[in-house]
Amino acid sequence: MKTTHVIILSAVFLAISITVNSEEAFTGNIYLAGSNRTVLLFQQKNSALKKDGKSILRHIYTDTNGRTAVIEDVIFEKGSFIEYHVEFADTECGCKLERNGNKLKFGFTRGDTSKSGEDDYYQNLVMGPTLRSFIKANWNPMESGETVYFYLPAMTLMRVARFRMFRHDDSPYNRPGVIVFKMDLSNFFLRPFVDPVDLVYDVKTKRLTEIHGKSLLRRKVNGKMENPVVDIYYTYKT
Repeated sequence: MKTTHVIILSAVFLAISITVNSEEAFTGNIYLAGSNRTVLLFQQKNSALKKDGKSILRHIYTDTNGRTAVIEDVIFEKGSFIEYHVEFADTECGCKLERNGNKLKFGFTRGDTSKSGEDDYYQNLVMGPTLRSFIKANWNPMESGETVYFYLPAMTLMRVARFRMFRHDDSPYNRPGVIVFKMDLSNFFLRPFVDPVDLVYDVKTKRLTEIHGKSLLRRKVNGKMENPVVDIYYTYKT
């Protein structure tokens, strides 16, 4: 959820349980920030799929009428990342990222416009559906106050961007029973131009319960498209 890493179809998939790289099943209600959960914009759900021997982690975003707005897929083969896809239903905008050894190949389309690019692949590359597993793997150092670094795909820029994440005790969302991690751009000079995001975790369950910041989802306001600042609240099946 950043303005810089423009994030985050259909064939018939067989939905099964994937133990490697998978997430708990959740539902995220995405509200306009500051509306006190009264202005619902989108809903987010996740799933783990299998097709042609490949494991797929999928996030689907729907609008308030239940129509699909965005589908975000991270695809693995034999436990290794191979592809990342994002499709925006209403804008005919699509993004594709493919790994080829130590390189990443980018593809971006919007209407009749398309472009491509290439950048280096990093082991700590993170996308929406893999964010939770990254935080889980780095929980102890971040809980103790260390800063961790990772890369996010900036699809429209055809490159990856380096971000950092750290414990944010001064967050307005901090309170007893939770721990807040702040995510922002690592580059000091560019950081003021990219909105940070606060991720709120339940300390006991280590589950993500809230996200606060600018969304990559788009909505139309007064005839213009915008990326709203949102408050996301998550619930889990168990």
